[in-house]
Amino acid sequence: MKVNESNIVCRVDELNGFKKDNITLCDNKLVLIDKSKNGVIESPEIETKEFDECVGSFACITDKNSLATLEISIKVNGKYSKYFSYGAWGLGSSNLYYEQDDTYSYMHVDEILTKEGYNATGVKFRITLTNDAKLSIVNVILRIKDYKVSLDTSNLPKKVYYEVPKLNQNMVPVIGHEMCSATTSCMLLMYKGFDFSKYDEFPHRYIANFVADNGHNDPTYGNWSFNIFTIGAYGVDTYLKRIYSWDEIKWHLANVGPFGASIGGDTGLYKTAGHLLVVVGYKETSEGTYVLCNDPNINDRFGKDNMGNPLFVYYEYKLETFMNFFKKGVMYVVE
Repeated sequence: MKVNESNIVCRVDELNGFKKDNITLCDNKLVLIDKSKNGVIESPEIETKEFDECVGSFACITDKNSLATLEISIKVNGKYSKYFSYGAWGLGSSNLYYEQDDTYSYMHVDEILTKEGYNATGVKFRITLTNDAKLSIVNVILRIKDYKVSLDTSNLPKKVYYEVPKLNQNMVPVIGHEMCSATTSCMLLMYKGFDFSKYDEFPHRYIANFVADNGHNDPTYGNWSFNIFTIGAYGVDTYLKRIYSWDEIKWHLANVGPFGASIGGDTGLYKTAGHLLVVVGYKETSEGTYVLCNDPNINDRFGKDNMGNPLFVYYEYKLETFMNFFKKGVMYVVE
């Protein structure tokens, strides 16, 4: 288990001190010993810096009949809350969230939050597996007020770029305007080599069916955790991550790869309360630093690029602009 104060990333071969029931390690994944019964893994209590929000996710191979349930409890006012549940999740199952409440904390969609006037100082979690579910990573990200991170990036390259397939969400009829997150997840899966063309002419619509959050019988596609659950269901090592600085982003791009970014604000092309895009690299020039993105909302309605070609997904945002709209700091990571 690795804790760097704002990100708790637990890989299944590093779970010292965790309780395990009907669970064993096989081929670097946790699986059931006896498939006729559920298996449970439970973390110890983890002390943290003060936070007011956390979000959990996992990388677990699942399907309609092989499910994984993530539950998280946070320590507020000296006591641990009840376990808040992300529900029994499986690829292709009818997955949904529901609002949950406790004395000092509550769960809204994918976020577990403290109530006004309180902060949390600890977290613990458990995961229940059924049938053929295979777990590789569990993680929890924390929102810590005024948290600062700096890294030495002086030896990193001046340019990093990953050739990530480009998908435009607006091409999809009916639900296209709602599925930036699904489109981002699909681009990341395609970057990892997956091909969904035999299932749908729009591969991101195919993925949207899986990331859909069916809470209250009103599907939405922007549930951060459900998107990571979907990517992980294909056997990809994936997790949410919260970052607080450009140095962290630059380091990640140079050492890990592209990532999905949850944004909000003024991009210079459009304004958004919430949107997802893929960060595919950066470049440092004499004119400044640019963040290279596959933005699923961008098409020719925003004009042409420097070469006179109609804009389509790829766009280079000035660093200052990017950092302004990436204040949430939440990333979809694929390894």
